[in-house]
Amino acid sequence: MKIKVGKMCCRGATFTVLSLFLILFCDTTSSECTQLMPCFCSLPDGSYYNLIALASSEPLTDTKYNLTAYFHPCTNRKIKVNEDNDTTCSNGTGVSLCMYDFRILKNKNKNETLNFGTIEETKLKLLDSNKYPVFEMQHGGIKSIIKIVCHSDKETYFGIEPPINSKEYEFTLRSPYGCKIIPKSETKGLSTGSVLVILFFTFTGLYFFGGIIILKTLRGATGWEMIPNLDFWSTLPSLVKDGVVFVFGCCRGNTYERI
Repeated sequence: MKIKVGKMCCRGATFTVLSLFLILFCDTTSSECTQLMPCFCSLPDGSYYNLIALASSEPLTDTKYNLTAYFHPCTNRKIKVNEDNDTTCSNGTGVSLCMYDFRILKNKNKNETLNFGTIEETKLKLLDSNKYPVFEMQHGGIKSIIKIVCHSDKETYFGIEPPINSKEYEFTLRSPYGCKIIPKSETKGLSTGSVLVILFFTFTGLYFFGGIIILKTLRGATGWEMIPNLDFWSTLPSLVKDGVVFVFGCCRGNTYERI
């Protein structure tokens, strides 16, 4: 008896663990935003985020905490942060996020321009809380998180959040393009079966009501006589019965008892 109880408990625990795993897996899968291209990701329910329109805008900038950040979403761009053209952000193919740090090498009276990431290093994803999407960048050991907030205003705003540490920074992007887009559901037409049913009842109604009116008006019929083709409808049940008996009678094989 104890062995059976132990086996049942073991099976129950296994079932519970599997159930929790499936719930967590399904919940995680259903909330993933699959990045199809820079600034565009799609959710399993058909909704999506599309910030591609920001690719044609000028770099967004903000200055706080002795920092000046330049952000150009969706594409790389050569960003000139001062009169010196020979900077990390203005060389090569450009960057997506650039930081001008007044704190670095302050004792030597020298500012520092840092490349915080390119579009190739950018991931558009949902946070674990699934409240809003973010741009996540990893470059040179520095992690940058740009929170995307849906904003009803036509303008797009970019801001620096208080720095977490020298290796992790957070920013906020408020934009009307940061809102989740839910496709409009297409209005589906009636199926062929529905159309046939509607036509059947329509013509049946016209047949009976039209026939009743005509017989009543032209022939002065009353009662059951007003039903068109009364003889046919009155014999229809017996005809159906005879047909069913005939069909099933043909399907039966001849047996010795019946002979």
